[in-house]
Amino acid sequence: MNLEIFEKSNRTRIGMIKTYDFVQYEDEFNGEGSFEIQMPTTEESLMYLTFGNFILFDDGVVGIIKYKNDTEDDGTRITIKGKLTNNILSFRSFLLTASYYGTLSENSRQMVSDLMINNGNEERNIHFVKLSTDEKYIPSSDKVRVQNTGDKLSKVISEMFLPYGFGYEMYPVIKDYDEETGQYSNLSEIEFRVLKPTDRTINNLDGNIPVVFSFELNNLKNMQYEEDGMEYNTVAIVASEGIGKERKIIEIGETEKTGYDRIELYVDARDIQSEDSGGNAILTNEELEELMKQRGIEKLEEHKKFISFDGSIVEGNMKYTYKEDFYKGDYVSVIDKNNGNIFNLQIVSVTKSVSNGVEYFDITFGYDRLKIKKINK
Repeated sequence: MNLEIFEKSNRTRIGMIKTYDFVQYEDEFNGEGSFEIQMPTTEESLMYLTFGNFILFDDGVVGIIKYKNDTEDDGTRITIKGKLTNNILSFRSFLLTASYYGTLSENSRQMVSDLMINNGNEERNIHFVKLSTDEKYIPSSDKVRVQNTGDKLSKVISEMFLPYGFGYEMYPVIKDYDEETGQYSNLSEIEFRVLKPTDRTINNLDGNIPVVFSFELNNLKNMQYEEDGMEYNTVAIVASEGIGKERKIIEIGETEKTGYDRIELYVDARDIQSEDSGGNAILTNEELEELMKQRGIEKLEEHKKFISFDGSIVEGNMKYTYKEDFYKGDYVSVIDKNNGNIFNLQIVSVTKSVSNGVEYFDITFGYDRLKIKKINK
């Protein structure tokens, strides 16, 4: 894996890292992702590996340098850390109250446009950020209503997507060296894409070839199973505008549960208002309740029982090819013989590591949006 470095101001390639001791990146389906590089210090590395510059790891995987540490022991070494390009969505926040009503794609694309492409304040626009024009990355979904003040764009989009299994990526478009013009390769633009997962589980109804991971198939090892209900809640009580007994309150979730099985989560949604600061109506009662419902769904998603697996494999032993047979966000089947279950899980992140010349590929399955089948022993 040769790592190409691009300068942050013009995004032109300025160097390449060929010698390193350790490289790892984690590419998240609905998050920012991260990376780390450990390498010998050279004069070029000190010059090129500076804050904000870009590093190309693999096709579609580019990091932004956020941290550098020089260490002197027997030899001089440098550690570089940072985030992947999805982190760019955290560069902007909702400074004023904004409301959206549309599909997940419509809402998120409009948010990106409003905050960093077509903002009225030109200083907030990032001219190399674009919206994908490929229909594959503008998937349809049910409409949801979202309102926010003060949060980062990345947080709002991630929380909006999470209950529906969607993800996003700020995809780096790389232009190769142009022999005719002599122009160096460059990171021409960052393209916002909405990702809808594909069902590749056993007996999926979409006709997709199943992707199955297990020890028996020799494509999974070091599997760690985790079931976490520490923050589990069954009902969200969402409170928005009003004071005291006049407070607007609705309940969302497994409202049929009572007694010991009813675990309540209070959600303070006072930022959701039907009137603006001047007393002018901006939402009907129905629209207000839709926003409160959406907020409750998002918060319950953060406070549920999670079942997750971490599985490690050496890439050369994989039964499937990543990005061809499956992709981050897809639903696949994981067979756990110890528990006698087949879990249909979503791939929430993939981690690629290179250490001592050997490549490793780690997959994290989770989000607990699953169906469980018993294995007949």
